Amino acid sequence: MVKEVSAGAVVYTKVDDQYLFLMIQNKNGNHFSFPKGHVEKNESIMDTAKREVSEETGILYEIASNKMETITYLMPTGIYKDVYYFLGQALNHKITQQESEVLHAGWYNYDQVLKYLTYDNDKIAFIKLTKELNKDIK
Repeated sequence: MVKEVSAGAVVYTKVDDQYLFLMIQNKNGNHFSFPKGHVEKNESIMDTAKREVSEETGILYEIASNKMETITYLMPTGIYKDVYYFLGQALNHKITQQESEVLHAGWYNYDQVLKYLTYDNDKIAFIKLTKELNKDIK
C-alpha cells in the first residue's frame, strides 16, 4: 500500500468578539479546505503544518491546543493519504496567497467554514479541533 502524509492547520483569529478561520480554495480541483501540504524528508508534521500554512497564505501561527486530528482517505490515484491538522492562533492577519496553488484564501466565520468546506472529513476535523472555542462562538 502506497501512503502519503500531509500536515496543515485550522488557523483562527478573533475580530470584534468573532472567531474567523483561515481557508483556501485550491487551484487543483477548486475544493475548499485548510492550508496543508506534504511532509518533506527530515521534517516533523508540526513543522510541515507551519511551513505549508505560511507558504500558501503568508500567515504565521502558534499552536493553540495539544489536540491534533488525523484524516485518512483514498485518493483517486489509489494512494492512501493521512492528513494531520493542528489548531493554531494567527500571529498576523494579512493574507498573501501562493499563486501557484491557491485560487483564493480568506478568513471565514464558523458557519461559513461549515458551508464552504468541500469534504465532510474536513468538517469533522474542524468541529473537533474548535470544540473548545465553540463555547464562545455561538
